[in-house]
Amino acid sequence: MFDNHCHFLCIAHRGASGHEPGNTLPAVQKALELGARAIELDIHYVHNRLLVTHDTVINDPVRGPVDITKCSFETLRTLDVGKGQLIPTLEEVLNVINTKAYVNLELKGRRTAGPVCKLVRSYTREKRWPEDRFILSSFDIKELETARSLCPDICLGLLIDIRSIDFVRLAARVRAKFIGMSLSITDPEIINTAHNNDLKVLVFTINGEPDIRRIKSMGADGVFTDLPELCN
Repeated sequence: MFDNHCHFLCIAHRGASGHEPGNTLPAVQKALELGARAIELDIHYVHNRLLVTHDTVINDPVRGPVDITKCSFETLRTLDVGKGQLIPTLEEVLNVINTKAYVNLELKGRRTAGPVCKLVRSYTREKRWPEDRFILSSFDIKELETARSLCPDICLGLLIDIRSIDFVRLAARVRAKFIGMSLSITDPEIINTAHNNDLKVLVFTINGEPDIRRIKSMGADGVFTDLPELCN
């Protein structure tokens, strides 16, 4: 994902979630249409399935709040997450992407890393996806440790939104390649610290051209954005 031909990387946050409901098939398809080189997705492991959703409580317009960890899988698959769209499985989303973009899977829930690594191995070995198409990231260092043990060569990213975290030490523990950090804690000093420790810096979530220009001027390596067309 980080190569010499890409000086500044834009990752489509939950797909093109500025246009379609995030983490849905239309959002992913729209991101591809807009030329996104990488797409970020939120992953939970629920009912023995990998689901693409940011939250485990869905505000369905008819049923109201529904906890997907407590309802049946059949009910879960009827919930409206926006514009009539449903929660997709990770396999459904990967089949849409079909190697046309890098896939950044954010491990949201506990015990998600193991099933994700198993699926990654399936796609790389059986479906011949290049392993470098997959990136795993998380705020949870334990999930990243599990991912590193099960996927020893995969690209990992540590996510932070608190400046006091010793991200250099934590990143070294899992051999992370990048730090994903909130705009609120981003400045040239923290970017330089990351770079001095061979860590790339991606900033979230940036939806305005002035902010993108400012982040570029600080030396960051890329952004997560709901509007991937801003980087074209």
